[in-house]
Amino acid sequence: MPKIPIIKAKNFLDFLVKYGCDEMSIRGPHHKVYNPVTNETSVVAIHGSYDLEQWAFSKTLKQLGIDVDDFFEFMKNN
Repeated sequence: MPKIPIIKAKNFLDFLVKYGCDEMSIRGPHHKVYNPVTNETSVVAIHGSYDLEQWAFSKTLKQLGIDVDDFFEFMKNN
């Protein structure tokens, strides 16, 4: 399994939207994201320009049904 990257929360949200997820709602710093392929939702917290915690990165991908390897493959091709 590849090493989990250090990524800004805003950049991670941008990745999810490019990947095909929909941003459903925003409540304060919390952005609710929906994956239409897996019919799953998750919340990404964007607090300023802070990096996304590694556990939050993994948990969000898991909740949305996106494999970590798919993330790296998508990032390499885009």
